[in-house]
Amino acid sequence: MTIQQLLKIPFLFLFFALLLAGCKQDTPSRIYQQHSNYGFEDTLINLDIAISEHNYRIIHRSNIGQAVRDRGEKDYPLSTVISFCNITYAKEMMEINSDLINDMPCIITVREEKQGVIIGTKLMITNTENKRQNDFAKRINDNLRSIVEATIE
Repeated sequence: MTIQQLLKIPFLFLFFALLLAGCKQDTPSRIYQQHSNYGFEDTLINLDIAISEHNYRIIHRSNIGQAVRDRGEKDYPLSTVISFCNITYAKEMMEINSDLINDMPCIITVREEKQGVIIGTKLMITNTENKRQNDFAKRINDNLRSIVEATIE
């Protein structure tokens, strides 16, 4: 075996090690959800209160489960998506990085499951190269978690 052939073995090993490391999924879930001890309607009422107490305004409500029921599936589980906004935060977000409008975090869902009512949201990414964006995302994520927690207390 020549020296050139011997050198190829460590390089092949390194290549495969890097390939496997690149395939590893270390991205944590951005979904934050909790079980509610309340029924569906009471959870929605609590959520409305929690959103307003955190200085946000509800801008849209999609009653997806009810819409499916209205089409004839009377036992379909209820689910609602609530969009809300704080204009001051939205302005700050746009000034930090206008691309973030594509990842607006101001949505919380409430849905019926076999194990009960689930309330959830999608958190913002906090590990970008932009420190201001990361700090902003952490603050908004804290707000989103607090709203979910206040809803189920």
